[in-house]
Amino acid sequence: METFMKTRKRLAAGSLMAVRSEYESEHCFEPQKGKIYNSFGYIESGSAVFRSAAGTVCAGSGDLIYIPEGLKYCSTWSGDGKIVFYSIHFRSEISDSPFWSSLALQRVAPLSGGGCAEKVKRIYELCGSESFTDQLEGYSLFYSLASDAAKSMTERFSGDFPPLLVKALSFIDSGFTSIGSVSEIAEYCFISESRLYHLFKDYLNTTPVTYLNRVKILQATEMMKDPSLSLEQIASEMNFNSEYSFRKTFIRVTGTTPSDFRKNRAH
Repeated sequence: METFMKTRKRLAAGSLMAVRSEYESEHCFEPQKGKIYNSFGYIESGSAVFRSAAGTVCAGSGDLIYIPEGLKYCSTWSGDGKIVFYSIHFRSEISDSPFWSSLALQRVAPLSGGGCAEKVKRIYELCGSESFTDQLEGYSLFYSLASDAAKSMTERFSGDFPPLLVKALSFIDSGFTSIGSVSEIAEYCFISESRLYHLFKDYLNTTPVTYLNRVKILQATEMMKDPSLSLEQIASEMNFNSEYSFRKTFIRVTGTTPSDFRKNRAH
């Protein structure tokens, strides 16, 4: 009936923290008040029932759970033997994917049951490292996990957004490599740039250009795994006007330069 092991690890920047918890069977957990983190939770073993005012979520081994920041909930754990749960806590500003504050407690259905286990465990391991290289890898893996989760949750909750916003998001997600400016998104949706801006701010709490740049840079970090691709080639592929423009945007999104990111990742 009690937590017998809980280990926390945090990346140096302080915006990302990982926790590995081990529970006894029938353990009941209620978060402390005032928590300001969103969380992804991965159940390695055991099962749980998460309860909040909005509803109940049942989950078991292999499931990925999204828990919005500030949510008041409790979880009741059960299972045979040791129950293991990984939590990846993050502040909203760590990612410009726009849905965190508006989404409900839920299973991230498309990612549950496969694919995310090793990624979550690796993020946990990297959070405990003081190596700059490891920290970059940790953030990169988190952005990949968050991006995959956001896409699946976008599809599930897109009915909550105006059709024009859904159209804009679909256009960006499917054609970001060919989009050079926000005006192209507005033209595709047959609305003014001002109207597009207000749609993003009102419903997603971000701007069209910030969302577009985040998607591009996430893809760029994946392309940088290929040593045969130069930064100039990647910048061109992502439809930046110049390598200089790509570099400025990369620093704004990741906090480091493309060269340093690639150099440290290679070590």
